[in-house]
Amino acid sequence: MAQIQAMEIPESIREELESTENVTGTAFGLKQTRDEGITDTEAIVVYVDEKRPEEELADEEILPEELEIDDETYKVDVQESGDVKMLEQALRPAEPPMEIAEAEPELEAIPSSLSRKEKWRPAPAGVSVGHPNVTAGTLGTPPLRTTDGRTVFLTNSHVAADSGDASQGDDVYQPGTYDGGGANDIIGTLVDFSEISTSEDNTTDSALVEVRPDHLQSDIFEVESDLRAFTDAELGQRHTKSGRTTSVTAGKCTARNATFNVGSKHGTAKFVGLDVFEPIASGGDSGSLIGLERADGFYGTSLLFAGSSSLTLGIPMDTVQQFHGQLEPMTGRELVDPDDLRITGTTFSMTLKGGQTIARWSGPWNDRYNVDFDAIPTTTDGWVSSSVESVYKTNSGIYYRIRMENKRSNSPVDCDVKYVVRR
Repeated sequence: MAQIQAMEIPESIREELESTENVTGTAFGLKQTRDEGITDTEAIVVYVDEKRPEEELADEEILPEELEIDDETYKVDVQESGDVKMLEQALRPAEPPMEIAEAEPELEAIPSSLSRKEKWRPAPAGVSVGHPNVTAGTLGTPPLRTTDGRTVFLTNSHVAADSGDASQGDDVYQPGTYDGGGANDIIGTLVDFSEISTSEDNTTDSALVEVRPDHLQSDIFEVESDLRAFTDAELGQRHTKSGRTTSVTAGKCTARNATFNVGSKHGTAKFVGLDVFEPIASGGDSGSLIGLERADGFYGTSLLFAGSSSLTLGIPMDTVQQFHGQLEPMTGRELVDPDDLRITGTTFSMTLKGGQTIARWSGPWNDRYNVDFDAIPTTTDGWVSSSVESVYKTNSGIYYRIRMENKRSNSPVDCDVKYVVRR
């Protein structure tokens, strides 16, 4: 299908449509039918909370079948949106945050899903992250370089900046607090964010978190291609995202230039200029980067921030960069200083009881590097041995299973497990 250019709907027409009861949003997009699904027919899409038969509607609730814009006639397609809201992880009393088990086993098996809710150092895009006052969302991108030379990752304001209630310099945890993150899990600091308004139109829900280069991988978790660049979403084309809750999912872009009323922490917030996709997300996926998988790489198009059971909403990356300035993807090779042959850091810290042996996974690591690990005691007179037990290779990179043993049988020891990455 040839690429369809999204048209701007005149504000007067938007206002008239959105003044109708039950309407949650409007957009220029593709008509959908029960039999054919998403078609190639361009339409003015009007989203309603609940779609009802016409005979159940009052006269003032009935929408026009067609609209004329710039001497062109477009069908009006009414689609059900459901309850559209921001997609941070919701707190549910029946499902409390993760509890640390007191019992063994002492050897931790890697989860079959390579859990996105655990602590990762260095961390790939697509894992749990959040401000201390937020449950959890998604670390959206591999490392990006700002116009002033900072190394950052992108996520939502409502994930990393508490919808604008945070302050520059606040810590950001990986994983988020809902997934057990705390003061020992700081991955970076908040440097820039948008505020969410309930009285004025919003264009973006985004935040930049500054990190050390050795805290991030260049991978998007379980996406084969590296982030190549940013581009526009394409109507009717299949787009992919990698998120904390629903992992890798894909769906078509169904509309652009959308205006929506979105449920937020402070009430209903109106967002303009959005991209609309088939439902590809759930609570906790906020902050994920949506994009196109092409032969030469992954092209980010939209920052996922809201949705419902019927659709997913994203902020165009062009809009994000209008707010934060140009953001340039950094390749894995750029993460290593060209004048240095290695980078070092702490992959995790832990406490071992007397004589205890524990194994943990570290990854994913880019397979272009060689990685060595060493457990360094931080307790006086501590003695810890460490070795790599096994290696697990995935599309996202290589995982190392590191075995640590407290050689002191009668006393506990704290230790940092350091890594050295060599080119």
